[in-house]
Amino acid sequence: MNAVSPAFINIMRLFLIDYENVNSAGLHGIGQASAEDRIILFYSHAANTLSFEIMDEMMDAEILPERVCLEKTGKNALDFQLVTFLGYLIAKEKADEYYIISRDSGYQSAITFCQAYFGVKVHLRPSMKAALGSKKQLRQQEAPKQELPKAVKKTAKLQPVAKKKVKDVRPVQETPKKGKRAAVSLRKKATVIQVQPAGGAAVVLPKEERIPVDLEMVLSLLHPSVNVDTATEILHCLQDSHSKTEFHNALQQHFDNDNAKLYYHSMKPCFVTFAE
Repeated sequence: MNAVSPAFINIMRLFLIDYENVNSAGLHGIGQASAEDRIILFYSHAANTLSFEIMDEMMDAEILPERVCLEKTGKNALDFQLVTFLGYLIAKEKADEYYIISRDSGYQSAITFCQAYFGVKVHLRPSMKAALGSKKQLRQQEAPKQELPKAVKKTAKLQPVAKKKVKDVRPVQETPKKGKRAAVSLRKKATVIQVQPAGGAAVVLPKEERIPVDLEMVLSLLHPSVNVDTATEILHCLQDSHSKTEFHNALQQHFDNDNAKLYYHSMKPCFVTFAE
């Protein structure tokens, strides 16, 4: 077992990876982590292999996660070890956000407890890519606006612009379809929803009023009710989809046709306008 660093510093994000649960697939996107992040990988002798693709991604980004090996096996042994370490780190380190990378919904009760009693932000994500987003998203967020040089601006002002003849085209108002329900935007990191009234124009809520699409919301929308594992699988399908079509196809891959159709219609309040 690699020695976990005893130094406690202010970090941006802290990732605890249940490698026994997610394996190499859960590390996709690790190259998007920053130097201020801390990544700790929990693994066992039954799950101790790493794909060359992930190795290349970590080497290119110069990222080397800390590793904690589970020496004694047992039911949920690694889960207990990870949650215990999470509580220890919350008490010792000042991170902006904490992430558990796993598809095991059993962590949800520990996450709810930490958020309620310690007031920290803890998230459960199926992969590093789901937690960090894509390279394209990060570039859009981080790229500064480039302004034209003053000389170029001045030249542009002096040059007359030839007027083009434009046909008189009047804007056509589209009549919204009757009975269309509220819709929600699905992106790579489906974390917020934008609601529009039935038959009306889209309304973007203020950022602080946006509601996260989480496990509790999924459980509240599904009728008849389902167990936590099924709701978690539906949430993962929603988070990994870019459109209603992808979401529908993802459900059909995980459930039989009747249940996939039922879950798809139950989750309609979590759709927004898609570019389809």
